[in-house]
Amino acid sequence: MGWKRETKYEVTMGWSELDYIKTVEGIAEDAIKEYPDDDDDRQEYVRESVDGNEYVVYYGANEIALRASRNEPDGSEVRAMSADDADWRTMRALATYMAMEADVMEEIDRLFKEHEPVTKSRNKKLEGETLIQ
Repeated sequence: MGWKRETKYEVTMGWSELDYIKTVEGIAEDAIKEYPDDDDDRQEYVRESVDGNEYVVYYGANEIALRASRNEPDGSEVRAMSADDADWRTMRALATYMAMEADVMEEIDRLFKEHEPVTKSRNKKLEGETLIQ
């Protein structure tokens, strides 16, 4: 007898690379809304949100998150952050956590830059002019 495929479970969880990206974007947006002026509290919010996220918690979602991430850590980074007796599942969850946290922080930086006013220092071609003609 072969393995029984649990399609109901796969559909219910709804993990996908697109969903991962939307999850990262949502955590970043929420962190900015909650803590617009406090970097430390915003970073703590991100840590807690990522640590409890299904892409980190569920082994089956780890692969999807790592495939979608722009910040997958290498093995030496993960090993340096893990306990000496960590098994490969723990290491994979840690790698997912590290990648997702970096993705969220990168998205926060992007959102802040997107909403930053354009100044001479950001765009020397403007020389005090506005972008709108």
